[in-house]
Amino acid sequence: MAYLLGIDTGGTFTDAAILDEATETVVAKAKAPTTHGDLLIGVREAMAAATAQIDVADVALVSVSTTLATNALVEGTGEPACLITMGFSALELEKAGVADVAGDCVLRSLNGGHNAHGGAIADLDLAEADRLLDELDGSVSGFAIASQFSVRNPAHELALRDHIVEQTGKPVTCSHELSAQLGGPRRALTALLNARLIGMIAHLIDAVQQSMLALSIDAPLMIVRGNGTLVSAAFAAKRPIETVLSGPAASVIGAQHLAAVDSGLIIDIGGTTTDIAVVAEGIANTTVSGALVAGHRTMVEAVDMVTVGIGGDSEIRIDSRAKEGPIVLGPQRAIPLSRLALDHFDLVIDTLERQLREAPRQATDARLLVLVAADHDDPDDPSGGTRGEVLDEREAAIIAALAEGPRPVAAIAATGLQINAIERLRNRGLVRVATFTPTDALELLRPADQARPKGEHQAALLGAQALARQTRSNGALIAANADAFAQMVLDQLVREASDVVLDVALGADGFAGSELSRSALATAGIAGHRGLVSVDVSLAAPIVAIGAPAHAYLPLVGEQVAGTNGVNGVVVPEHADVANAIGSVVGQVRMVREATVSQPSKGQFRVHLDDQVAYGSVERAKEAALVRLIELATADALAAGAIDPTISENWTEVRATVEGKDVFVDGRMVVVATGRPQYR
Repeated sequence: MAYLLGIDTGGTFTDAAILDEATETVVAKAKAPTTHGDLLIGVREAMAAATAQIDVADVALVSVSTTLATNALVEGTGEPACLITMGFSALELEKAGVADVAGDCVLRSLNGGHNAHGGAIADLDLAEADRLLDELDGSVSGFAIASQFSVRNPAHELALRDHIVEQTGKPVTCSHELSAQLGGPRRALTALLNARLIGMIAHLIDAVQQSMLALSIDAPLMIVRGNGTLVSAAFAAKRPIETVLSGPAASVIGAQHLAAVDSGLIIDIGGTTTDIAVVAEGIANTTVSGALVAGHRTMVEAVDMVTVGIGGDSEIRIDSRAKEGPIVLGPQRAIPLSRLALDHFDLVIDTLERQLREAPRQATDARLLVLVAADHDDPDDPSGGTRGEVLDEREAAIIAALAEGPRPVAAIAATGLQINAIERLRNRGLVRVATFTPTDALELLRPADQARPKGEHQAALLGAQALARQTRSNGALIAANADAFAQMVLDQLVREASDVVLDVALGADGFAGSELSRSALATAGIAGHRGLVSVDVSLAAPIVAIGAPAHAYLPLVGEQVAGTNGVNGVVVPEHADVANAIGSVVGQVRMVREATVSQPSKGQFRVHLDDQVAYGSVERAKEAALVRLIELATADALAAGAIDPTISENWTEVRATVEGKDVFVDGRMVVVATGRPQYR
């Protein structure tokens, strides 16, 4: 018997799921709160809870999907690194946004680089490289190297890499190893981001391995890449940038596995966001131009996801002036009042009851602040531990006020300057807001006979009452009562999610444009308008819904976009709540190698690989490229943890007519090695 243990760290929960390898059935699963101060605490708790239900000696594989790389790019964090470029102008790098992501990194340029045919445009200056290394004197944790046309000739990147490793012993990322596409400045940006993430992913891998050791789990450890494929932990440690969007990719793979749907929409609704992907003929769409994260266009292949700030824990605000008002949903995540009451029952209930008794009503009613868990327990530190953040006087005062526990916003922020200080602390992840969320709305509308922990229903009820009594711009109450307000919140979530789903479907069908689903014609079509014209707009493909709140929300979304002729096929598979964790173990290892063949001179066809060999015909160059790429792709797949990889190939070429003659311009050979991971 062999078990596969999958782990996923999300914004709200860390999930663990165990599959029986032979039957592909889920035999155990567990959830633990994601610990944002230290993600690994939640990982260990979820692993321990899931494996308590089985014999750990039967665990043959552990695989993790992670948000660490994505979060680091969003937050602009990472270790200091040095990017060395060769052959690029300052303007080219500026347009690619290299300086925007550099932060505390060092940017330097050296002589070197190649042209489109692989010929050197300048000699590599290793003496200048030595002067640079002396100048840095150990101030960076790693290096990134990007050379002009290194995908056609990587010689300068490889030589400089070997020299730096010999001199410093530190990790070096070469841009050509991350992507074979042209577009050197973006490869440089991707290489720099990779160099900044190496230490972070190494820490994650080490901590998971320590957790495995503590639980007596002896099995290979795999990591999910952004395209949904798996690689060994050692492989991911060298190329952590490829784990960007790892979590969403795992959700798509897991949903396909659970629902066995070949074509349609995969919707993963979590606490913070909703991710939507299109699947056609069993394959999820992937990004052509590279994953876009926090405004940075990388060269990382990833599942093409549309992510919106709509989730079960989306913050609810009242704003009658907002376009979608008066109820504004997200995009920031909040702690649901019903969840906060589990740990702070008396404080939450007393605060909400007092606010309801007081007049006049306040915009900050039903809003509390919570200090994010500190990294240390120093009683002499009034900040409560801020992970090295520099606080101004107002921020420090707020942190100190929260050291004893959650406080109502109104009690510690009486001025606009203090409110601004709270927002700065939220943006830096030091405090969180607890308020009414869609999770609370569901809690309030649950049947009365369903069991619930003490305080959940009462906290949700009081929060809804406090917000329902807020007023619209015309002075009318937001809602007549708490239940009506909760229903308004759910209706808002379903409406916004439905609009995004329809936009994604329209975009996949080639009808690109902003907010098409909110056009008058689309709205009429969904409603089945019948007048002088008949208008029908509906979703003609099924929805596979996953995520903990999927059962509650997605069937309602399906009804909204079904129209009069729609499929209305919302599939919420069994174990949808841990689909991401399942997706982390059912994927395959997939490694791609490619090479370009060019004709630098008449009758000479050069294969742009390490040795830059030229041949007398296209066919000989094509065959040589195929043989070498099969060797490289197979070696990559084995190094990434695959067993018995299978090979596929694809050759494309560009030809032109010159003076009436058919002329070869260039060709590209792509080889893919695919295989299941090696189990213990």
